[in-house]
Amino acid sequence: MKQGLRRAFSKMGLVCGLLFLDAGNAALAADHYIKPDATGNGSGTDWVNAMTAPPSTWIRGDVYYLADGNYPGQVFSTAASGSLPITLRKATPFDHGIETGWVDTLGDGQAVFNGMLEFTSPYWSIDGVTGGGVAHQWHQNFGIRIVEKRDAYALIRINYRGDSHDIRLSHLDLEGKGSVSDQGGYYSNDGIALYNNAENITLSYAWLHETGRCPVFITSAQNVLFEHLYVSSFYGSPAVHSEVMSAGQGPLGDITWRYSLITALKSTGGLMFNNIAQPTSHLYVYGNVFYQPPGVIWDMGNGVIGGWTSTSNAMNNVWVYNNTFINVAQQSLTVLPLLYSGNRAYNNLFVNSQSPDFSRFTEHDYNQFVNAGSTHAELHGTVGSNPDLFIDVNGLNFRLKAATDPGKPLEAPYNRDGWATVRGGDGLWDRGAHEWDAPAVLEPPGNLRVM
Repeated sequence: MKQGLRRAFSKMGLVCGLLFLDAGNAALAADHYIKPDATGNGSGTDWVNAMTAPPSTWIRGDVYYLADGNYPGQVFSTAASGSLPITLRKATPFDHGIETGWVDTLGDGQAVFNGMLEFTSPYWSIDGVTGGGVAHQWHQNFGIRIVEKRDAYALIRINYRGDSHDIRLSHLDLEGKGSVSDQGGYYSNDGIALYNNAENITLSYAWLHETGRCPVFITSAQNVLFEHLYVSSFYGSPAVHSEVMSAGQGPLGDITWRYSLITALKSTGGLMFNNIAQPTSHLYVYGNVFYQPPGVIWDMGNGVIGGWTSTSNAMNNVWVYNNTFINVAQQSLTVLPLLYSGNRAYNNLFVNSQSPDFSRFTEHDYNQFVNAGSTHAELHGTVGSNPDLFIDVNGLNFRLKAATDPGKPLEAPYNRDGWATVRGGDGLWDRGAHEWDAPAVLEPPGNLRVM
């Protein structure tokens, strides 16, 4: 029995030792502080002694808080140490680390990078903390802003050189040069550019605008997530072709585009996808709004969601679920790729738009067409004539005023909208990007008595 107890305590000691080591590693992580006009010793240990610029070499596992102010473009190249990330986080009045030297005016504005952010090593997190998405009217309150006006430079460039993967970017205002770039081909004034099979990349809560070419440019990548984005303007020309997303000069793994708003379409088209080099991969498009505002000209290209025409391109496994298309005066779903398979379209809401052509999306049903043509022989497709479906289109609030016709229930992750509302939670799965959230009904208590 004593021997059994010794073995038990030995195992407990081993576990406790491992836990202690993990806790020790966590305890070794430190916070650092960056403020452009700091006048202390520059060690970064508090806000009095903050660094005046990001360091050339960063410490893995640590968090760097960034005060308001102007900063130069950066190359993030610190070598990996296992999978330990480096986090650059915008300081705010509610999250700024140490109190020493802090005043709230250091964090109530923006940190602005004047130049490209390039990643050549893995495991980085850049977090503006606030701004973007439907809760901030899509284009307000960003903690970090990146501005790049040079033709041959993207605002964010990942894995163009080095070995960069596992990058998380959030709450960013991304502003390009404001006119069409004079650079096409492999690099240009893109919003975010991914190269050489960049892997595990996430861009969330970002506003992409005024880029000289593509808001999103991908030569080859694996496992990419774009969510809560707002694409409001970009440029292209006959010499410099552009798309909302140009993806597929090389192998492409799964790409997800969800909970976003697109109000601009130039040159070749919208989300353009070519997975001929990796035909089992998917493009998942769900919970988005594609809205052509009155008076805004969209170029007539390859469609809002689609691909290219040559036999060196293919569009396979593009799944288009629960999106809303408003005032789209061209094909929402492309008719151009010569090679295609496995494409699906369910639960979409087409309003005041050209009737979609499903010739490249052979599996489709439960779509709703409001001033957008017929049901295309869908068993559960429906038509309508009243486009007054949304709370405030001019204010970019596309939540529903009332429930739609019942849609097709789908598995996770398609069972939530951009507000995190559970689809079908009220017994009815709505069509379009947003689930109608029925107001709560307050039942009076049944045991009231007049005294």
